[in-house]
Amino acid sequence: MKYIGFFLLSSFLLVTACSRQSDEVFDQFFLRNGKADLFVEINGNIASKVFFIYLHGGPGGGASSYNSGFFADEMEKDYAMVYLDQRGNGASQGNNTQEDLTIAQNSEDIFALARLLQARYGEDISIFLAGHSWGGLTSAHALIFTDIQDILKGWIEMNGAHDFVKNDIEVIKMFQRLGQEEVDQDNNLDFWEPVLERVNEMDTLNISGEESGYLNDKAFEAESLFDLADEETGGFAYPLYAAPDISLATLAANGAVNLILNDDSEQYALTDQLRLIEIPSLLLWGKYDFVVPPAIGESGFAQLGSAEKELIIYERSGHSPMSNEAIQFTEDVKAFIERHK
Repeated sequence: MKYIGFFLLSSFLLVTACSRQSDEVFDQFFLRNGKADLFVEINGNIASKVFFIYLHGGPGGGASSYNSGFFADEMEKDYAMVYLDQRGNGASQGNNTQEDLTIAQNSEDIFALARLLQARYGEDISIFLAGHSWGGLTSAHALIFTDIQDILKGWIEMNGAHDFVKNDIEVIKMFQRLGQEEVDQDNNLDFWEPVLERVNEMDTLNISGEESGYLNDKAFEAESLFDLADEETGGFAYPLYAAPDISLATLAANGAVNLILNDDSEQYALTDQLRLIEIPSLLLWGKYDFVVPPAIGESGFAQLGSAEKELIIYERSGHSPMSNEAIQFTEDVKAFIERHK
């Protein structure tokens, strides 16, 4: 990629970018915040003056899993989609110490990106913040602990893990409830019987790291056993990451970084603090999400401080309704944006 632009915003933000002139914008740059160079890609309709910051899952994911497929393609027709590789993830780089690799620092990065968008594209733009899975935690934390709400029009949480502490407990409950229903109907006994035996032995007050990893692995397997919608929209491949030109060294560094970020994430239980989020909010969940169960969305919705809030649970979706029920999902997100832009 040939860099043809240079942009400086205060002493701590550095941007290099490349663009093409057309009806739609294509912009790639690194945002420097402290010791990190954060990779950002902007695709879509910049003339709309609506910018949709889309935070990926993980830790260990990346924006390239999110910038294709029906949802991304349709959103880019109407809005500018902003894909951020969060600190230590994907193609983002830097000389971070362990003290830099925290959810709190990620929140400052997200706030810095929102301010940069205003400086780069105009104070009159409308910015929405969205987070999927782990991005639900990082977006919620940014809303609670920075001043980003002052410059946002709305928040969209997509199967968001804003409560790591509660999450595994709800996963166990979901396995017990739906797993027992499946056993009673003699469905997939080879999977459900050993899983039920294992989760029934877990102490919900003392879930080990090994048990948490087991729950996460089995969650994705369990989801695949249900009759979920598949609209053949393609493109979305969570949690796989396939950034262009990313080196093996960068991938190895990402792996080490993400272990640190995961350890930091596990301390967060933000449900009770969601009352501090007052901007319009849309929570979107899949009924068969065993990774971040709908109960997390329901309890979060009840605590949200926004006077304008909505929770939608998709009846034939799992952890990624933007893929399972992409058409309705896209319509719901666009309707929310049009109401609040």
